[in-house]
Amino acid sequence: MSTATSSTPPRKGEVYFLSHGGPPTMFDTASAPYKAWQKYGKMVEAARPRGLVVVSAHWENPSHSAGVVAVNTDASNPLVYDFYGFPKNYYEQKFTSHGDPQMLKDVTAALKSSGMDVSTAKRGLDHGVWVPFLVAFAGKTDIPVVQVSLPGDSDPVSAAKLGKALASLRDEGYGIMGSGQAVHNLRDYMTGGRGSYGDAFLQAIGSALHSDSPTDGAIGLFRHPAYRQAHPTPEHLLPLVVAAAAADPKTDALQDIFVQPNGPLGWGMWTWKPKAAL
Repeated sequence: MSTATSSTPPRKGEVYFLSHGGPPTMFDTASAPYKAWQKYGKMVEAARPRGLVVVSAHWENPSHSAGVVAVNTDASNPLVYDFYGFPKNYYEQKFTSHGDPQMLKDVTAALKSSGMDVSTAKRGLDHGVWVPFLVAFAGKTDIPVVQVSLPGDSDPVSAAKLGKALASLRDEGYGIMGSGQAVHNLRDYMTGGRGSYGDAFLQAIGSALHSDSPTDGAIGLFRHPAYRQAHPTPEHLLPLVVAAAAADPKTDALQDIFVQPNGPLGWGMWTWKPKAAL
């Protein structure tokens, strides 16, 4: 990874949203989602970010205040095995990454300057981050990774505020990534439901993100007729709002990484790249 010098301005960071599915996908090497994670990894390595700021569905700040988020300060990025009932080898998987003191300062400063209160936690990376990253980066990366929590109020407006707060970090060369699931009705999926609502909601996401105002479009998904079926709880859609709000439709080009209907567990992955870099 190249490092910007004082005479070379950093390349503006890109924005990503990944669907992270379930842990079994990290072993399904022939699947389309697995290959999409690999494609994402190549994109990140080609973009050479100073670091990746990640926001996952699986970390919501315990505070219910809209303006309070937590930042992981454990630079060793230990793994959080926050899934249950899988074979032993799932809990033996390793992904090696690290944080960075300057990046931590930059992230904290960006959040505070946008009016957000920041708490800290020695927590590590949950499976919404490390499972796709294990595949994307073949088990390890030298790109610094710092995870930031979602606000704890489950409000898409608060998620948008977080995304806009992180957006300024792009000018310093950092990439921003949200990790959730485009369609996430796990109970329906586990009981064999067909999830006919999933296709319609996935199409609605595409329309929202490709609109003139992807932030408003992403927030509007929470009013979509199929929303409650596609997302019985909001946490897997909120990181998409964060990503959309961190992007700038005037200067970024949206690209599909991978979009595939899958009933109640639909896949969607997107990236926003600065048009000037294309």
